[in-house]
Amino acid sequence: MKHTLLITCLAFLWVSISATTVIEGVAADYAGSSVEFLTYSNQIAYSEKSLGIAKVNSNGSFSLSLDIKEPRLVFAHSGVYFLFMYVEPDTKYVVVLPPKQEKKPAEKLNPYFEEKQVHLIVRECRKNGETVNLQDELNFYIRSFDDYYGPYMAKYALNVATHKEMSDRDSTILRISNIFPDKSNQFYNDYKNYKIGFLQLMSLQNKSRGISNKYFLDKPILYNNPAYTELFNQVYEKYFVYFGRTPKGKVIYDDINLNKSYSGLKNTLAQDNVLTNDSLKEFVILKGLHDGFYATDFSRGALLNILDSLIVETKIATHKEIGLQIREKVTRLLTGYSPPDFKLFDQEGKLRSMSDFRGKYTYIMFCTTQNYACITEFEQLKKLYQKHNDKLNIITMLADENFADSKKFIKGKQLQWIFLHYGNQPQILKDYDIRAFPTYFLINPEGKMAISPAPSPAENFEMSLFKEMRAKGLL
Repeated sequence: MKHTLLITCLAFLWVSISATTVIEGVAADYAGSSVEFLTYSNQIAYSEKSLGIAKVNSNGSFSLSLDIKEPRLVFAHSGVYFLFMYVEPDTKYVVVLPPKQEKKPAEKLNPYFEEKQVHLIVRECRKNGETVNLQDELNFYIRSFDDYYGPYMAKYALNVATHKEMSDRDSTILRISNIFPDKSNQFYNDYKNYKIGFLQLMSLQNKSRGISNKYFLDKPILYNNPAYTELFNQVYEKYFVYFGRTPKGKVIYDDINLNKSYSGLKNTLAQDNVLTNDSLKEFVILKGLHDGFYATDFSRGALLNILDSLIVETKIATHKEIGLQIREKVTRLLTGYSPPDFKLFDQEGKLRSMSDFRGKYTYIMFCTTQNYACITEFEQLKKLYQKHNDKLNIITMLADENFADSKKFIKGKQLQWIFLHYGNQPQILKDYDIRAFPTYFLINPEGKMAISPAPSPAENFEMSLFKEMRAKGLL
């Protein structure tokens, strides 16, 4: 393939040694485009953080320097691909990109499109100025391990789903351990160790408590090792609920829902001998608070109060950062908080953002013009707009594949309010957690969420609007 052949022609490789991590390569079919490399700023909420954008020159060459202080996963969303690799500090990588494949129009507009995972091939590697044997490089270690481990993981996951006995689990784990002994790379050793731990958990060899004692109690927290966080998230999933069913843990509901007490919650969890390590206990609390916002067992307001207390009181900078990121994620649709912003084009081709609609209430509707329920409510929205446009903005967020057809529909129906197309920001559907059309929200004149979700026009939205305005002294 042309990009593979051109990789040997790099003239700029390794011309200088600097204390940075660099990803370089040549991929002719990416010429003129760019690739943004990201990492996870935390792997509880899976918040993504940009590390930089590699601009691909006309000859296909690219080079990007990264600020990396410890080994970690980096990735890029590129067309249909989820490109990923593992990078270490003070290391230069020459990588091979797969043949470029853009998303089809429907795939671009689908925020739930599942990208193809591609572990980038490292063609050359230099660490601290010294050439690294590619068979001794971190990505080779992990790729080799994953290729062997993956089929067993798939098999055991299927057996768990079908409640099938796994008689070969001990021999399988022993075989994997023997074939893949420890190396001089600690990140890889930890990765392999926690992957085997996940296999033990999935094969029901050890219950969660046993896994917790073996892999987490009095062990360092590996925030940036995906194998560690994958096992951690599985072991401590719904931990508050499960511990709350025990005699020692039943007061957890009073700690959270009644007392909204971070110190009370910590004291209760200290009764569980798998959490005698304070750092681990705080990390588990972060996990429990995050998950609690997406369940119904605990008051969201109470969880938020405890999260705020943790953010203020923690002495671990990483936990404060994770707490702030969780807070931003879980409050984006809560009343009283700023909703996700957007930059979307309207039916006149003008780019609009949330700030454009300050000063009035804003009624946002997510829909498509192919949805019958949406179409039937357009007539009610038309009446609402004619009656209240002096104090109410109406925005319809269209998830249609073809905005040109949508514009014809809007013009033909003589719909006069603002229509925005999500095409250049399909993530907006995930940001607003849209699971059905139509879905409504009401934003107040200050740009804060007023009603989430809001009633439809048929559900007497007008009365809800009046109540909201009356409560703020506007009526």
